[in-house]
Amino acid sequence: NLTFRPNLSGEDFSRKDLTNAYLNGAICVKTNFNNCILGKTNFVQAELNESNFESADLTEALFMYAEMKDCRLINCNMNKTNFMWANLQNSDLSGSKLDGTIFIEAYLQNSNLNNLKMQNAFIKFAKLGNGEDRFNKLSK
Repeated sequence: NLTFRPNLSGEDFSRKDLTNAYLNGAICVKTNFNNCILGKTNFVQAELNESNFESADLTEALFMYAEMKDCRLINCNMNKTNFMWANLQNSDLSGSKLDGTIFIEAYLQNSNLNNLKMQNAFIKFAKLGNGEDRFNKLSK
């Protein structure tokens, strides 16, 4: 269990370079990461519900066990990003680039998975719900 969880809820980090930031367990509800560079950033166990990551570079970022309900992840670069066990329910991932992205056992129910640019994504045991058939066809 984490003893210190910084609260950055509602902050505006748009267009900032947060490469390699250590935000493990951070509380970032309704936080703006629009067009942010978040390569190799650690969001493990972070609370990111209703945050905006539109057009962000999430290359090799870690979101394992993160709470990300209702997030905007439109047109993101998610190459080698790890969403294992993350909760992305009701999030919009449309138009994002997924190459080597990991969604093993992630929760993606009712998420917008339209127009994904995907190759080599790992989705084993992901909870897909509404987008299940479409997502599985794209991953082949």
